[in-house]
Amino acid sequence: MKQEQKYRYGSVQSEFGAIVVVWRCNNNKIVRVFLPRQKDIFQSSAYYIHGVDSIPGRTAAKILRKVERLSAGRSVALHLDLLDWGMIYPFQKQVLRLEYRVPRGRVSTYGRLARRVGKSSVARAVGNALARNPFPLIIPCHRAVRSDGSLGGYAGGVSMKRRLLEYEGIEFDEHDRVIAGSFW
Repeated sequence: MKQEQKYRYGSVQSEFGAIVVVWRCNNNKIVRVFLPRQKDIFQSSAYYIHGVDSIPGRTAAKILRKVERLSAGRSVALHLDLLDWGMIYPFQKQVLRLEYRVPRGRVSTYGRLARRVGKSSVARAVGNALARNPFPLIIPCHRAVRSDGSLGGYAGGVSMKRRLLEYEGIEFDEHDRVIAGSFW
């Protein structure tokens, strides 16, 4: 008999709106982070998650405080072992692990990340892998920009992406492009 999965979620307020963190009870790992612009996605998906319980435990409360600090631009380490990688395909996992290594106060481009994973011709696939990042803020996909330094997309919206980068000390030129000295 298959055991029913139980999930918990908690939310924190940020200047951008509510950020929701969902984790699996049986392994106490984060399965998803929903940014404020993804509120509708969270609300519709919650109906499909059996046994959702919004009462956070002690570990979850610590994680939520760290996510709240991340959204306010503070330097916080949340380790990859807190994440549930079960639903992530290998290429995306490789890209997300690499993106996690981009240092605070630096950005990379989709093309540079593609070269670092050893496949220089797959910049678009790298962008798609980051666009589907289930752990935004924890894996800082806001640190990936287009090759010309323009921001590109972000699940939380371009204004949130820019603000997060500004919190980290990234500067922009008069055309809203990341200045050259910021690249990793």
